[in-house]
Amino acid sequence: MKKSYHVIIVLLFASSPLFAQVDYETQIQTIFNARCTNCHGANGGVDLSSFNSLMSSVGNAYGDRVVVAFEPDSSGLVDKIEPSPMFGSRMPQGGMLDQSDIDLIRQWISEGASAVPASNEGESLNPEEFKLLGNYPNPFNPGTQILFDVPVATQYTVSIYSINGQLITEQVGNASAGRVQVSVNLGANPSGMYFYRVSAQMNGATRLIGTGQMTLIK
Repeated sequence: MKKSYHVIIVLLFASSPLFAQVDYETQIQTIFNARCTNCHGANGGVDLSSFNSLMSSVGNAYGDRVVVAFEPDSSGLVDKIEPSPMFGSRMPQGGMLDQSDIDLIRQWISEGASAVPASNEGESLNPEEFKLLGNYPNPFNPGTQILFDVPVATQYTVSIYSINGQLITEQVGNASAGRVQVSVNLGANPSGMYFYRVSAQMNGATRLIGTGQMTLIK
């Protein structure tokens, strides 16, 4: 049974180490380029021509983003490429995707729907330094993901600020060495620019990992 769709009205953080194996550009975008972008390119509506456009796309019939990170069964994209979609006809028009392609898309979403895999031949599983990798997508509506590397197990703090410098929320968590992904949903906040600060707490001292800016477009 498909999960019901709902509008998230609170600012939500959820974090976990990311161990994705599917690479978006070489494995997922190539499927879209071959079968989907003729109809769902940069011509309005759901746009599958790039990672940022896909993650910002909202399915009007579903009332939510077409990709919900970690939740393939709540993602309209998956619903439309599998048999008996909730709304309209199965996509793509002209013939269904191979089951292997559908499984790959489901796996990518289950792993967090990231722009980059957490590991590439061991890279990022044991990073050499603290490093902020940015947030994806950006601009976004209403969710984005902040990624950063930590070389050792540490406690981290992610703080979100308005353009006026007002602290909106602050999340403290613990991470093992590797890549950390923090999912953010600003569905309850107005459109505009926001700033975030990521820091690590070690041996009683605070170390800045990095700062960034992101834009919410509704």
